[in-house]
Amino acid sequence: MKRIAILTVLLFLLSPVVAPGQTYSGERKFDGKHKNEIAGNLVGGYNVVTGVIVGETGLYTRHFTDRWSLTAGQQVQFIKWLYSFDVMGTYRLPLKRTSIYFDVHILDNIYGRWGTNEFIANGSACWEANYVDFRFGLSFIHYSKYNVKGEYQFFTDKGYTEPPTFIFGLGVNIRPRSNPWNLGFFIRNYDQFYYENWNINWGIRAHAPLTDNMKIFSEFNIRPAGSISQLATRYETSLKVGVKYVW
Repeated sequence: MKRIAILTVLLFLLSPVVAPGQTYSGERKFDGKHKNEIAGNLVGGYNVVTGVIVGETGLYTRHFTDRWSLTAGQQVQFIKWLYSFDVMGTYRLPLKRTSIYFDVHILDNIYGRWGTNEFIANGSACWEANYVDFRFGLSFIHYSKYNVKGEYQFFTDKGYTEPPTFIFGLGVNIRPRSNPWNLGFFIRNYDQFYYENWNINWGIRAHAPLTDNMKIFSEFNIRPAGSISQLATRYETSLKVGVKYVW
């Protein structure tokens, strides 16, 4: 755990701005000038398991061409002792007025508080139109326990693989996607660092320019506990605020 804590501090210090890739709702495609992007956010909120939640996320994206890009990121949620690392490769298929993004995403979530490691690999496609974006795909999730001690080592499963999880998400903006500022609504069963079967995550997102190279964005999330019913018990509510910089 000391090594993880040291690595976490280093990653935090190396994140000059503080956000999940799904938070920014503008255009993802290469703008023809800036091949590099950094983005990040601070998140605060509350859930029924740990109470207050506080965390940060940092991402770096490299555009190799107007179609191919690679993103790497990290997340820390301090009270959960959650440490996340991911990499995502993307291919953009340009259409007449829209784009389809094909993403291959691999990530690792280390839940230090519960001694659980979650490995996720998935593939998805995201269609982005002027006012609407829609994502679908499949995710494969494997859990493994570590540092199991005492009596628990005799009846705690060391590993478990979930059946394939369907990925779906829908977002709607009030302005065209290319507009400098926007406000929108989303509903989905994933975020940058988690994918769940029928546990819906929904909320409001927004972004606006700060300079020619920098944007501020925000997302208000509500996650109920239980199945697709939005009448289920509230599990988590959070607010993310971050910055995206390109050069």
